[in-house]
Amino acid sequence: MARWKDRTAADYGIILAVVACLAIVALGVVLTRFELEQPGPAFDGFFYEWQRADPDFWSRATAWVGFGLHQIGVWLCIYYAQKHYTKYTDRLRGANWAALGVNTLFIVLHFFQTMFFYDGIAQDLPSWTAQFTVIMMLFVIVAMENKRRGIFFGRKVNFRQEFYAWMRQYHGYAFSFAVIYTFWFHPMVFTLGHLGGFVHVILVMVQGSIFFTKMHLNRNWKFLLEVLVLPHAALVALNQGGGLVYMFLFGFLAMFIVTQMHGLGYKRWLKWVYGLAFAGAVAITYLILRQPYQVNEVIRIPAILYLMVFVMYGLWWLWAKFTGRLSGDRRSTTDAAPLEGAAA
Repeated sequence: MARWKDRTAADYGIILAVVACLAIVALGVVLTRFELEQPGPAFDGFFYEWQRADPDFWSRATAWVGFGLHQIGVWLCIYYAQKHYTKYTDRLRGANWAALGVNTLFIVLHFFQTMFFYDGIAQDLPSWTAQFTVIMMLFVIVAMENKRRGIFFGRKVNFRQEFYAWMRQYHGYAFSFAVIYTFWFHPMVFTLGHLGGFVHVILVMVQGSIFFTKMHLNRNWKFLLEVLVLPHAALVALNQGGGLVYMFLFGFLAMFIVTQMHGLGYKRWLKWVYGLAFAGAVAITYLILRQPYQVNEVIRIPAILYLMVFVMYGLWWLWAKFTGRLSGDRRSTTDAAPLEGAAA
């Protein structure tokens, strides 16, 4: 195992995600003994269905302690790696093994915590917080990958180099928080939406464990992690009903057309095929299945994510300006060296 390559770790992550899903399915009958909370008359649309009606000290404590220790353990691995590693390699090193071990341990612990206590940290937090952590991760990825694939149909936005350096240094901590927060927010229950979500967060945990490896920068692997939010979000929206599935499905497909596919090395004709197929699907949906005025659903998610990219850049610029962290060198994205570490 000491000679494991980074690609082997990615394969391990896929196997771990599949095994975890099978275990969650097997756990389903055991969890029926827990009575779940029901939304009250003041239900505001953000009620989280999968929480106990009778939470106690231990159901809360096990979830919060698990979340806290999991988070600290991964952050320590990232900190160590940034202090001791500089080059990217195809071999796993000590901090990689430690991070993989920490994540695997707490995946198993959360499984048993769900079995005996059911609750996640959702018992004490509104559901929109888990959604926002995912949104944060997505718009930071869009900003980081701008140097490689652009944001709007392959066109790059001229961000400062200090901005990329800031994201490179801190994105690991932010993404780790986002994925571990989401992981412990939910109990490991059997619904299609939960299963899709757990596959996604486990694979992102693996990506966050193979820092300073070449696989961490692999464009196809990164795209897989980025696009997996689409089926998860669509399944969750389908369960909620009310037509939300169209917003999530077409919203994330629009992100693929406008941004993501331009980093995959596709030929121009193939991009046109995908673009026309997307436009045709939107036209059929909003002329036949939906109402034409509802077509704004397609742009809601991309608009939020793209807006947040520039809000983040603006806030960073203000902070960097007033702390004297801006240099006189204002190179464009096309002038600078490739951004290492631009991954989820």
